[in-house]
Order: sequence, then structure tokens, then C-alpha cells
Amino acid sequence: MRSSDRPAAVLVWDLDGTLYRGTAACLHYARGIAATLDEGRRDAYLEAVERFLGGAGGVDAADGWEAAVILAGGEPGASRAFGDAFARTRAFMLTEACELEVPDGLPEFLERAAGSARRVLVSNTPAYGVMPLLERLGLLGSFDEFVCDSAKPNRFSLRLRALGDVLGLPYRTVLSIGDHFVNDIEPALAAGCTTAYVDPFGVGPRGQADLEAPRLEELLESIEDWLAAQRAFIPAGGVAG
Repeated sequence: MRSSDRPAAVLVWDLDGTLYRGTAACLHYARGIAATLDEGRRDAYLEAVERFLGGAGGVDAADGWEAAVILAGGEPGASRAFGDAFARTRAFMLTEACELEVPDGLPEFLERAAGSARRVLVSNTPAYGVMPLLERLGLLGSFDEFVCDSAKPNRFSLRLRALGDVLGLPYRTVLSIGDHFVNDIEPALAAGCTTAYVDPFGVGPRGQADLEAPRLEELLESIEDWLAAQRAFIPAGGVAG
């Protein structure tokens, strides 16, 4: 790749809770989990999940998927612990019955970023739940690279640095965008990368990410300004080192 053809930055996107939002999927997952619990626990369990998704907290979880697992007695970070319910939910998400909302302006932003940034999707969800969902959301053609079943946060710092190394870019020009602080933000900070944290439930540490807001819409303009600044660092004929 000629230096003049290299992008100025890498935008690394999470999927769930970042590229779309909505409670329908997590509620469906919770109902599948509830079916595995003792009958006497089910109503209280589902009420607790609904409270978390409504913003009332009640459990130390990074997102609705993790909350559904922890409230059922599962381990933190094990969002796919209930495998059958998880697989059924990913299938449900591909149907119109599952209401999902793409943040306003996201498709247009990704289109504008083409060429000047390498657009990479990194998700812990297997490909069977990623690719058709992106197609349903109208975002399948908005990325240059896909990494599914990524097992974040394990080795995510190394992956982020590798993206910079392959393109000959400084690590600060790799931006990790996500809604799960432990999975998406913490490893990026450790790698010396830039971070944009979507925190709809107000559960993450405040003031550690470079950019943070409850909704992605509130971050897109700042991300676009950041990307413009990375382009400005490129001297004529090549990429800044």
C-alpha cells in the first residue's frame, strides 16, 4: 500500500448497544433465561431486568446483556452464558418483531468516513448474529473489515495496536467506539489509543474516555472533528509517523 493511499485513522466499532439501540433484544434474552429458572424466581428476575433497562440500575452490569446474566446468577462478562437463549435471541433480532433503532446520522457518518478512515467492526457475537443483523440495519456495506466472536476484552489491546501497525499509523489515530467500558474502552486506553464511550445506563467510569455521552448522536460530531484533525496531520505525500 502506498503511503498516500493509507487512511488517516482507524475507527473500531462495537456492535450491540453502539450501532443500534433498543430493549427488545435484551428482554427477549431475559425471557429465554427466565424459562431456565425456578418458576418462583421468574417474575422478580424479569422485573429486575426491566428496571435496569429502564435506567434504574440495581445491578453492577455494563449493559443489558450482562445484566440479564448476572441477575440470573451468572458471572460478570459472560453475556453469552445461556447459549440456547442467546442463539434464539440473535435469530429474533433478524426479524421485524425485534424493534431496533440505528442512531440518527450514523449511516451518513460512516459513508463520509470511507477512504479517510479504515472502518472496522469488532464484536463478541459470532458471525451468524453479526452479518445478517448489519444487513437488516442497512450497515453491512459501511465497514471495511469485520472481526466476529472476538472474545473482547482478551487481547483487544494487541488487536488495536496491530491495526495501527499494519497501516503504519500512530496508536492515537486508532479510535475505539463502544458502550462496554471493560470490553471496548479500557483495553484501548491501555494501548494508547483514542476512545469514545457510549454510556446509556450511566454505569461506567466518568471522565476516563476521550469522548463520552449517553447517546452516539452526541458523539458523532466530535468523532468527525477528531477524524478531520487526523487528516490534517498527514503531510503532502504521506502519512505522519
